[in-house]
Amino acid sequence: MEKEKNTTTVPSEVHVLADQIGDFIQYWGFRKVEGRIWTYLFLAETPLNAEQLMDRTGISKAMLSLSLAELLKYDVIRKAFPDKERHQAYLINPNVMEVIGNVLRTRERQLLGKIESSFVLAAKSSSSENSPSINHERLEFLGQMIKAATQLLDSLLSMQALDLMPFQLVQIAPTLLSTNTKKKSAFDDKVGKV
Repeated sequence: MEKEKNTTTVPSEVHVLADQIGDFIQYWGFRKVEGRIWTYLFLAETPLNAEQLMDRTGISKAMLSLSLAELLKYDVIRKAFPDKERHQAYLINPNVMEVIGNVLRTRERQLLGKIESSFVLAAKSSSSENSPSINHERLEFLGQMIKAATQLLDSLLSMQALDLMPFQLVQIAPTLLSTNTKKKSAFDDKVGKV
């Protein structure tokens, strides 16, 4: 009965929102539950511990442990008390652009590196006349696409700050999320400048 009582402190609309963000984060290669966990942490006034997260998500301790490990691996979330092992609480990494960069650098860049290596091997093995079933023009074009994707990703990762209007709110998020006083007026001031 206590679980029911704790769950009611989060409005049902927030649970729907967390589910939808979970659906979205699946496209990034994370599990839906990891998006839900991130949402609850993002919206929390204070860091949440494992019991609170299990209560909000309805998942087992084992699934929570796996999900937290994955989110910590990519620095999407952080431990609130890094020196503590027991009774840990978690919070989000407030620098959303850093999180995106970490994921792109750690996962997508490595995937592109593997694709490049596989392409080189495929190109070498099919360069002889003994592979008439391979369209060599398309293979060459595929290599150009891989190179362009790699250059685009590398350029994106090397950018220090994006100078695009839609991203300005994302850029100021660390400032907004790190202040606990006058949240509404600080937010209104920042949004007014965007």
